[in-house]
Amino acid sequence: MRISTQKETGLYQVKQIHNVSVVDVAGELSRNNIRHLEEVFQSLTQCGQLNVILNFEKLSHIDYQLVRRLADHIVTFQCEGGDIKMANVNSYVQSILQVMGLEEEFFPSIEDALLNFLESYPSGELQ
Repeated sequence: MRISTQKETGLYQVKQIHNVSVVDVAGELSRNNIRHLEEVFQSLTQCGQLNVILNFEKLSHIDYQLVRRLADHIVTFQCEGGDIKMANVNSYVQSILQVMGLEEEFFPSIEDALLNFLESYPSGELQ
């Protein structure tokens, strides 16, 4: 499954790796475009894709007011039996997320986040 949505500030692109959806987020995440990322989340949940890695490698900025909404989405996915993990978070974006109270683990690469998902399921079966 591949979902792509073009934005004025960049591209959200989703690819599947071992039943984990990797969402590439580029540019700036602002109040003007957060709804597009939320549409991607909604599409994933409707398809039963509950394990997500947000690849922030090309994310240059996140509006601090959106951190709570991102945290709410993480909780929603966790309540459904999945999770959202963040990879390739630059120090600037990471500091915004942490200052605003997001205590999630940040992974240095997509591969590290994927390994964490695989280790979370002893049988090797990802949902």
